[in-house]
Amino acid sequence: MSKLTIKELVAKFNFEIISGASHMNSEITVYGLNRAGLELTGYFNEKEDKKHKRAILMSSKENNYMSQFSDNEACDKYKNLIKMGSPVIIITQKFTDERLTKVAKELDFPLLKINYPSTSELTQKILDIYDLYFAPTVEVHSTLMNIFGKGVLIFGQSGIGKSEVSLELMKKNHLFVGDDRIVISNRNSELFGKSHALLQNLIEVRGIGIIDISKVQGQQLIMPETRIHMGIELFKFQEGGIDNTDRLGNEWTQKDFLGIKIPYLRVPVSAGRNLANIIEAAVGQLKVNESSDAQDIIELLAKRNSELTE
Repeated sequence: MSKLTIKELVAKFNFEIISGASHMNSEITVYGLNRAGLELTGYFNEKEDKKHKRAILMSSKENNYMSQFSDNEACDKYKNLIKMGSPVIIITQKFTDERLTKVAKELDFPLLKINYPSTSELTQKILDIYDLYFAPTVEVHSTLMNIFGKGVLIFGQSGIGKSEVSLELMKKNHLFVGDDRIVISNRNSELFGKSHALLQNLIEVRGIGIIDISKVQGQQLIMPETRIHMGIELFKFQEGGIDNTDRLGNEWTQKDFLGIKIPYLRVPVSAGRNLANIIEAAVGQLKVNESSDAQDIIELLAKRNSELTE
């Protein structure tokens, strides 16, 4: 992922640049936003690294607090705040103290302004952008589809049929996210996946080559990113001469990605099996397991057997 700069943040939110226009290429290196309450009171931790500080967000609370100070006191506080090392200060329309603008212009410091109805909502929107740059990521060899609203990673050795089953699923109007190189990120303890930028919209089909799904199947079947809910591994039936497949399906294993575990199934591949239908059924069962209708199959069979023998 590329570096997050002030310029990119401005482009995402259409901020008004009050001052510091020459510093728009400065990098934001630390996740999060600082509301600067302690700093405005005069408290600074001298041991902190000034080169790695969070951006500052100021709104009505900071404006009300600073209104009690004289011009000289306020300007001194703002100068100290700017010198603490933060890359940028963001103010909302609720922050109306022009003394900050005066100090920021004198020091040629990046000061951005935005008119946004809710400061808490703005904070979350900014952090959502931060997640794209700071969230832990890992790349896996897989195909990623969105099936019935669930993100499904499809694993398997080369030639097992991941791409072919993906094409079959697209014929059923399920959405294609990516093939071969999938980038997974952990955002707020949820997994999200998307295609590596190099292979966006592309899929390799043996015998045909690499095709562009957006042109062959249509842009309506493309999903840029999806939350990941489960993983399915395709493997050759009776691999190693031993049939160790789960016949009851009562025990779903789990697989860990970036510290988050998701349901994981191994599905055998053999001639005559319609894998697209099987994967749809697996996703349907996942949705049942997550609902109030979930039930233990072993207990259900035992109950029915007991009723039939009475």
